[in-house]
Amino acid sequence: MSDGAPPPRRPLHLLVVDDEQQILELLDLTLGMRGYTVWPASDGPQALEVSRQHPIDVIVMDVLMAPWDGFETVRRLHAQYTQPSNAPPGQRMPPVVFLSGLNPPDALPELAEKLIQTYLVKPFRPADLVQAIENVWEAQHRQSSTDPI
Repeated sequence: MSDGAPPPRRPLHLLVVDDEQQILELLDLTLGMRGYTVWPASDGPQALEVSRQHPIDVIVMDVLMAPWDGFETVRRLHAQYTQPSNAPPGQRMPPVVFLSGLNPPDALPELAEKLIQTYLVKPFRPADLVQAIENVWEAQHRQSSTDPI
């Protein structure tokens, strides 16, 4: 007999990208303690490689990085997910939560504007990041369930 509750969800898999090692380790620890599976990357090229190797549900992306900033990294990830020969099997572009010490610029790159679901300004509370991750995942999940088959 079912009580009508949805089945428990597997832990979300997060690609967390930040070029500051201490912040990356803090995010890894904080999010891991909350039950997420965290795949860390210290720059854009590493983020592309990690996303080819692991299923990703949500991307947490720093904006100010080198050699590519967060917007360029997301542009390249988007290209990877939309090219069938490069896309991870059965995956579509995950939603993105951007993190930055700066307020979002008035004019974002066009693609970034389309892909940004949330932009958090550092410092932020861990609870705010968790809520942002859950919100963007839920929004994409709702959209996926209403997409025609």
